[in-house]
Amino acid sequence: MKKSVLFITIFFALLMFTLQAEANVDIQLKYKSNYLMPAYVNFKMQDNQYIINAKINIPLYKIRFQSSGEKQSDQFLMKNYQDLRNGKLYAKAEIRGNKIEYGKVKSGVKLEKSDLPVFDLFSIAFQLSYFDKLPQNFQITNGKKLYLMKNVRLQKTQKTITENNRTFAEISYQFHMGEKSFVVKKYAGERFPRFISYDKDGDYYQLQFSEFVR
Repeated sequence: MKKSVLFITIFFALLMFTLQAEANVDIQLKYKSNYLMPAYVNFKMQDNQYIINAKINIPLYKIRFQSSGEKQSDQFLMKNYQDLRNGKLYAKAEIRGNKIEYGKVKSGVKLEKSDLPVFDLFSIAFQLSYFDKLPQNFQITNGKKLYLMKNVRLQKTQKTITENNRTFAEISYQFHMGEKSFVVKKYAGERFPRFISYDKDGDYYQLQFSEFVR
């Protein structure tokens, strides 16, 4: 009887440790980018609150994208997005209930009703990496504009690749935005994007995972 109680105690202790470890994440990722300069992405989640910081340091021009929100069930719900250029706020999006305030700071922001989930480039990438799915209807923002995505058909494919004499199952996610497409790739069992491709109204980013950074 005592052994059974001890086993159950150890089991639940390990379960709680695993859940806590899964809930609290802090990783720094380095990507090769199409801007010839590396991009650094920090994904941090604690107690179901997440922050994504992405930095691309082009000479004489530092870009930082930051989004934050909360994890609910199988979805990241963004609450705040900022586009900073050389340390100054260039564009933003703030979601409060069923309303969103967004736009270029100098041009003046707009306030609109929004009943759909809102994502930026990186929160979509982690949404797919974490949960393997997207809402059918949602909106995409870069701070400057808001794009409605209705009846999205997510295409998922998988293939086997070899890297450094090791074999991996690479999963690709793709959906279309008019004539453009959004692509995210990851390895099976991982929860971060190894490749991101985004092309929309002059914003074009292609990021290839390089390494973890301490």
